[in-house]
Amino acid sequence: MGGKNHNPSIARRILRDLKRGESPETLIPGTNQISDPYYKALSLVYISSIGFLDSKKSGKLLKQAFSNAERVEQSWRRLELMGEMSKRLKELQDSKLKYIQYKQILKLLNSEKKRSISDFFVKNAKHFPSSILESLLTTSLKLKGYEFKSSKAVVRHWINKKSVENLIAFLSQQKGEIRAKLLGYLHLQLNKSKINTQVSSLGMALKYADSEEALRYLVRVCSTQSDLEEVEAHISRKSVEDSIPIYIALIARADRKNRNTLAHSFAANTEKLVDSIPNSDLKVKLKSKLEITKDRLKGEVSEPTLELKKEMKKIPSSGKNTLGLYNTYGGNWNHPHYKAVFKAANLCSAFDLNLALINFPNIEPERLVSEIKKEMRLPNDGYLSQLLSKGRVRFFEKDVDEAWSGTKVITTENPDSSKLKEPEGEVCMIMGLGPKGLPKSHVTNCDYHFEITGSGIGFETGTAMGAIAGHLHQMQ
Repeated sequence: MGGKNHNPSIARRILRDLKRGESPETLIPGTNQISDPYYKALSLVYISSIGFLDSKKSGKLLKQAFSNAERVEQSWRRLELMGEMSKRLKELQDSKLKYIQYKQILKLLNSEKKRSISDFFVKNAKHFPSSILESLLTTSLKLKGYEFKSSKAVVRHWINKKSVENLIAFLSQQKGEIRAKLLGYLHLQLNKSKINTQVSSLGMALKYADSEEALRYLVRVCSTQSDLEEVEAHISRKSVEDSIPIYIALIARADRKNRNTLAHSFAANTEKLVDSIPNSDLKVKLKSKLEITKDRLKGEVSEPTLELKKEMKKIPSSGKNTLGLYNTYGGNWNHPHYKAVFKAANLCSAFDLNLALINFPNIEPERLVSEIKKEMRLPNDGYLSQLLSKGRVRFFEKDVDEAWSGTKVITTENPDSSKLKEPEGEVCMIMGLGPKGLPKSHVTNCDYHFEITGSGIGFETGTAMGAIAGHLHQMQ
């Protein structure tokens, strides 16, 4: 076995021997056989965290581990290594030593691109101890352009590890629109986790919401009737022109949350506000938006939208390859799920593909069609309905049935070069849906990998979905 290929096997053996109870001191010499700094760093972390060395010995080995981590050339490998290190360091018993190592990870991250750091936080924030969370969030908030995405991951972790009141106070000290949005996101997560606080994070968010965009976001995180009423009370103190767009958003949100009576109440109040405005182009525009929202509330469709029904095309009874979506979003069905399935259904209809939905929450197909129609403001049942009627959509708990889908191929930014040969016959290309991406075990256990760009450049989910669907179509 060659040297490079031998490195991971030595690292795995060290971890296996540690779990069997072998003395860490006897395993240290084995790390000298490892030439790849990635696996050497990982092995040293294994011994330091899982072994029963004293803190002084662990500290020396961890210093060597980080020295090797800095020598890893490719950015994606360094980030992957730091993710593995963050996971293993949780085992350290010495809290002071643990704090120092996690601070060292943050220090190493400073040399990476902002988007890469953001992606790292999304995947690995959950591994950081409570003592480091303020530093983690401070670092995340500096990632201009990516700070909201990464900070949300820290917020999700914080509420399970540390005082929520402290988090509210910390977020309230921030500047700019991010303050209101993160406080609003915190409110959403507290509601999901059924955590009560003395201070309302939604109330604090409304206090700092200075723009229409921020207020619209806070409407989207409303879950209960009292949430919606709290937003209404806040905007009632604003000018009529400023409050009407938010009232219209409240009508739609109340409708989505099945608060029908409240939605109609909001609609009636908004109508009065619109009528109170002097005749102008603004009044015409606001009245038009209100009428569209009221029609949706009644389950009606306006005349211009009805014409779109003519654009629906008949699709074949079978697809030639399969697009697979593996869901890693937490919780029940929500807007991101519906939007992704809507996009995938259109792509599959356009490119003669079947659709495999993996690890999604349970839902009746008829309800899924109905919810997508409502979420995406469709004038008809959409292409998902046609795909379902022809048996071209299937749900799977953990993995596809290749007898139906074709040979499984995993799409990844970091493919295994030994797995890049495309299989013969029909294929099912599976992509991750959600911030976590595909489970590592799913990637490792698949015999075929595919990277769409040829250069390892990551795509936003919708872009990747379109590119993969187009490639599958060209393979036919």
